[in-house]
Amino acid sequence: MVALQFGFVLAGSVLVETVFSFPGIGWLIVESIGMRDFPVVQGSILLVTFVSVLVNLVADLLYGYADPRIKY
Repeated sequence: MVALQFGFVLAGSVLVETVFSFPGIGWLIVESIGMRDFPVVQGSILLVTFVSVLVNLVADLLYGYADPRIKY
């Protein structure tokens, strides 16, 4: 369940970092969109997507080890 919520946390970081002016990946995405710096936007979204997929992969593999009924 934590791995599924991780994507929502990353998406929520855009809002929180913008409202409170915290420097981070969400703030970078918003500023890059405002300045029309599309390579930075694409790279940031690619990084967030890669991390999200990696966290879900690790969760699936750990679920397979934790539950003996699951066979891969």
